[in-house]
Amino acid sequence: MKIRILTPLLFSLGWAISGQAQTLKIATLAPEGSFWMTEMRAGAEAIESRTDGRVQFRFYGGGVQGNDKQVRRKMRIGQLHGATFTSGALGALARGAEIYGLPLTFRNMDEVQYVRERMDPALRSALEAAGMVNFGLAGAGQAYLMSNRPVATLTDLSGQKTWVQEGDEIAYSAFKALGVSPVAMPLTDVLTGLQTELLDSAAVSPVGAVVLQLHTKLKYISNLPLSYVYGALVIDAKPFGLLAQDDQAVVREVMEGIYRKIDEESVRTDEQAFNALIEKGLVLVEPSPEEIPAWRERVAESNRELASRGVIPAALLNELLAHLEEHRSGRPE
Repeated sequence: MKIRILTPLLFSLGWAISGQAQTLKIATLAPEGSFWMTEMRAGAEAIESRTDGRVQFRFYGGGVQGNDKQVRRKMRIGQLHGATFTSGALGALARGAEIYGLPLTFRNMDEVQYVRERMDPALRSALEAAGMVNFGLAGAGQAYLMSNRPVATLTDLSGQKTWVQEGDEIAYSAFKALGVSPVAMPLTDVLTGLQTELLDSAAVSPVGAVVLQLHTKLKYISNLPLSYVYGALVIDAKPFGLLAQDDQAVVREVMEGIYRKIDEESVRTDEQAFNALIEKGLVLVEPSPEEIPAWRERVAESNRELASRGVIPAALLNELLAHLEEHRSGRPE
């Protein structure tokens, strides 16, 4: 109890000692020069200007603050005030926040957009209820299987040592259902895993593959969207609550605008990155059309089993599937 009482006071004292400026320390995997980092820095500059320097941001890019688990620990003890997390890690912050990342659920970006228009508010509210101030979700494209041998059938999938995000039970179970040997590790370790042959494949978005240079250790890309990848910037509600109310409003307004821009650009940048991977030498493999329904059913069964065990909220899964059925049948709400 004493620790909980003292934490906001320590935050307040730390900021008071440093002067008028209140600096929010944010960890992110986005490297300097990337679109995400450039936009977040632009938002930070606008916030600093509009608050007359009272609110400043300090970004730690390129994963220098460690993996998701390490960053969450640093947030709990106040070394960091916030971070950007990808979809595979959001579920550790708020149950169900990773729901859009269910493998082989969305067939195209139109379906993603339809569902997000109806469910984003609930996911954002869940994060806020968990004490995570957020500014909206931003897409990072669809993940594709990239590998060192061509994958077109379930037989080809068998035995693949494929990366899954550490702690992402949904992806782990889905790959197991497909006969893959999933290897859980932080995103920051994937390139090393490929270099040391601990991994021979990874399901990652084209943007992520280019930014993290994963394509330099892979040869093929299977042309089937596996899962939707998205991210969010979250700030712990305790330090955020120590900002003046007017300053909080400015941060929310500016960063929500930044995340809308990132989200709107995501489809275009994803297509560009996909084409760049092909230009850099990755060979496009077309999965067998006859087998894709079987892939989808195996993974759907895995998702239903996870819902039955409470790993993902059954009501949230049912809502997502209902929206997809509406869209596919041409009978929107």
